[in-house]
Amino acid sequence: MSEEFNGPTPKMSDTEIAFSEIIGDLVEQWGFKRHLGRVWSLLYLRTNPLNPKQIQEELNLSAGSVSATLVELQTWGVVKRIRVAGDRNFYFEAETHIWKSVSNVLRARELRILEEAYSGIKNLTKTMAQNDDQDMANFHITRAEHVLDAISTSNSIMEHFVNMNPENVEKLAKLVKKLTSL
Repeated sequence: MSEEFNGPTPKMSDTEIAFSEIIGDLVEQWGFKRHLGRVWSLLYLRTNPLNPKQIQEELNLSAGSVSATLVELQTWGVVKRIRVAGDRNFYFEAETHIWKSVSNVLRARELRILEEAYSGIKNLTKTMAQNDDQDMANFHITRAEHVLDAISTSNSIMEHFVNMNPENVEKLAKLVKKLTSL
């Protein structure tokens, strides 16, 4: 077994704990479980991958919670499961390309939400057209079409955004900052 993975995991420092809590709060505000942010943070701040037992001990979580959290983090593409030569345990490391992690989540979640809303409203306009009061039906359809246009525009912007090269995201942020300061 590689010496760097053998032995006790160094305990989290005060700054690692604070970072973990901030990221836990952030992901919780986005509607995810707090432990997702805490586990990802621990892995992100470590130079070596950790196994589930080490994560469990560091964050004082149950084995089941760590297991479920790691599965979900892998699903989102923000954590990778790896093997270490000479060790039969699986280890985990965080995806270090932050934009890749953020865009994976936006693509999988936010684009799906927009697409579902668009589809739902589009189908509802068919029902609106069947209203006995045609003036009201036309009014509702017109309003629904405005919302559809906004969703379609948002979806298009989001698709371009999540598919951007990470280097271009920073350039876009600087451009937007300049444009909004005019």
